[in-house]
Amino acid sequence: MIKVKYTGDFNPDGTPVRQIGSADRQIMDVDPDLQGGFDSRVSYKGFDLSFIGGFQIGGMLVSTLNGPSSYLNLLTGRRGNIKVDYWTSDNTDAKYPAPNGVIVADNPKYLSTMQYFSGSYLKMRTISLGYDLNQSLIKIPDLRMRVYFTVQNPFVLFSEFTKEMGMDPETNSYGNQNVATGGVNSRILTVGFNAPSTRNYVIGVNLTF
Repeated sequence: MIKVKYTGDFNPDGTPVRQIGSADRQIMDVDPDLQGGFDSRVSYKGFDLSFIGGFQIGGMLVSTLNGPSSYLNLLTGRRGNIKVDYWTSDNTDAKYPAPNGVIVADNPKYLSTMQYFSGSYLKMRTISLGYDLNQSLIKIPDLRMRVYFTVQNPFVLFSEFTKEMGMDPETNSYGNQNVATGGVNSRILTVGFNAPSTRNYVIGVNLTF
């Protein structure tokens, strides 16, 4: 079953003085401590390299794929044969509860806690490498040609969500815009999967005349 942290006192025999309840709830800061971005461009002998990135430190995101209504937790059928780290007698250090358990059934207690992730990440948005052909091949007056290769959303670092789910941690909606979050506060930034970010590769030519 899913275990939550008990914050109360204990009796002399080591048993809790009360049941886990509202007194054990913790206030979670949904807003990041710091957000920012960076970009740079360098060139050398006809080659140029540019990149754009962004980062966030702190805060929280909610994943609709990990919430109570998601098929990641409701393991009652075949759902594309996704790999889920659920509990078995040989995998006792798992993150997710045992599916179809006698005690936990399909919707175990505290299941909503599985949808919260740290909002920290560092994301490279664009990397572009170009070459000015006038440096070596084209000698036509008043004509310049540059070829380039660009990759968009190449990688993400330092993201708890990306490490586990392999998806972009940038949120694209709020809690009240996704029924899969189970009605979380509307201020909480949410990762929806109706339009996830994709990695794109672009090859192009710039002509100036």
